[in-house]
Amino acid sequence: MTADEQPSDVHPDYVAEHVREAIAKDERLAELHVHVRVNGRRVVVTGEVATEERRRALFEVVSSLLPDCEVVNQTTVVPLVATPKVERLT
Repeated sequence: MTADEQPSDVHPDYVAEHVREAIAKDERLAELHVHVRVNGRRVVVTGEVATEERRRALFEVVSSLLPDCEVVNQTTVVPLVATPKVERLT
């Protein structure tokens, strides 16, 4: 999607993939468990993120990519669970 193209000028699947790619590449996020749906000028983001900060960053990334769209952030925060210690059997 070029800078002068509007989301309504491009197929919604292409716009969604462009957004997913930006989310995956953003160093604050690197989130791959996020889904993006585009319907006209409405963008809905769903899935799980590890922190509230990532949730806010995700909204910022999508909003900056598509400033003329309504961004609905329906992601949920699911904290990472600490890896349990490995028990050694002797």
